[in-house]
Amino acid sequence: MRTPWHDMWGCGRGPAGRLAPQTRILAGAILFAAGLTSPAGTVPGIALAAATTLGWITACGMPRRAARSFVFLGLAMFLPYFLLVPVLMKGRAFAPDWAGLARVIAAPWDVFLHGLAGMLVAAATVTALSASDLRRGLLALPVPRVVAAVLIQIVHQTAELLAETGRVAAALAVRGASGGGRAALRVLTSLPRVWLPRIIGRADRVAAAMEIRGYAETDLRVLGRSTIGLADFAVVIAVLGLLVLAAALRWRWIG
Repeated sequence: MRTPWHDMWGCGRGPAGRLAPQTRILAGAILFAAGLTSPAGTVPGIALAAATTLGWITACGMPRRAARSFVFLGLAMFLPYFLLVPVLMKGRAFAPDWAGLARVIAAPWDVFLHGLAGMLVAAATVTALSASDLRRGLLALPVPRVVAAVLIQIVHQTAELLAETGRVAAALAVRGASGGGRAALRVLTSLPRVWLPRIIGRADRVAAAMEIRGYAETDLRVLGRSTIGLADFAVVIAVLGLLVLAAALRWRWIG
């Protein structure tokens, strides 16, 4: 993927961006659950998973380049499951047993559909949230304070850690790590002694800066509040309806 993960935060320009941050997080989580609940073996279930995924991508205004990158990533991750079909069909009468073939394909298809739908919904939610929105949304939801603080810091520091890793990789490449052979092997074996101390040093500097700024003594809730309106309630009710519909299709309450 050419789209850096940290650069995707808040890059969406869809109508979902006008909702409160906690509504965007909650709606994304509910749609993620709806996509996983939709039965992959029925046409209504497939249609519901596809509709919720495409609808949320559109609502979040996910950039086409990012959506295309995640689609290719999902294909690369989940299509190999279909390579298990010949193994699962071993010992079966392949040519006439179409029902058996359908049952064998059902398992990798289930993984493919639900995995791709969940990945795209999660990625679309990320594009609808900036790092600040994530903080405000997590603090407005009934999430334990420690969990919220850890998640916030993971997101905030990912860019710094990736940049540090990139600088280490560039320095190693200049010194011949990309040339292969014995020199590359020596660099590979010494990598933990180079990369890990720099990452730990970066984490220590960040922790010291946070302590100096009183991060540990400041209640994060006073740094910003997010109000919700009628549109937020309507969106939550709508996505809950989709989740109930997905559950009804899976457990055959309807149809």
